[in-house]
Amino acid sequence: MINDQQFVKLTWFGLFLIICLMGCDNSKKDQSSDATQQIQPPVQKRTPRTLKAFQEAITAKKVGVIHGNVSFKGELPTSQKFPVTLNKSVCGHEPKESESLLVSKEGKIQNVVVSLLKVPKGLPTQASEAPLQLDQKKCVFIPHVLIVPVDVEFEVLNSDRAMHNFHAIGMQQKNKEININQTKTRRRQLPMKFSEPEIVRVVCEVHSWMSAWIVVAKHPYYALSDQAGQFRLENVPEGSYQVKVWHEKLGEQIKEITVEVNQDAVIDFEFSQP
Repeated sequence: MINDQQFVKLTWFGLFLIICLMGCDNSKKDQSSDATQQIQPPVQKRTPRTLKAFQEAITAKKVGVIHGNVSFKGELPTSQKFPVTLNKSVCGHEPKESESLLVSKEGKIQNVVVSLLKVPKGLPTQASEAPLQLDQKKCVFIPHVLIVPVDVEFEVLNSDRAMHNFHAIGMQQKNKEININQTKTRRRQLPMKFSEPEIVRVVCEVHSWMSAWIVVAKHPYYALSDQAGQFRLENVPEGSYQVKVWHEKLGEQIKEITVEVNQDAVIDFEFSQP
């Protein structure tokens, strides 16, 4: 026979077992839930691919920033210099230093063109505060690399009291070749524009050391690395992108990056000797 005291003890023991079993079950459920949450793949942000989607994202300010720098790995290259062989009263007597590979003492590369791939056509380009110009001054093209949007007019100047020659050749021959003499009295300021996106090489055949590049951009997401190797692309709609860098001597690279709203996405590139 079970007395009252034993009955009470058995009852409390039974309740204790039930509570323990319920706790274990909930713990297993929680662990299972945690495990499910951990193995779930991250939600992919949809990258706008159409002109309308890009414009809507920009209007809604669902945009971020891409920035970074371009570095040179290894022994720094020696600077190449060209002797001045004519028009020394205008060009100067000191040798002209090549601008085809400008690397700072800290190993940062200048004049690297940065752009986004697979951006829809038709996005309006931002108006430049100053007129876009490629000048010939003291027998050097200034700047060495100029980014010009498609169908946007720019000026080719001759600031020297000497004859120059503006010879522009598209690397893919999408635009018509241009070859014009600019004397010290005529054609000192030429309006120009290109209708197709491509990289255009520019030379002066009067002064063999003179060369430059014009990058004809098909959308507003182009930038040029500065003396510190830094670049910046603003108002980029959230999503995943391919970022391309190009340099006249070092070639090109492509990397992928994801842009978050109101966040800075950092991406760096590194080149070595060509």
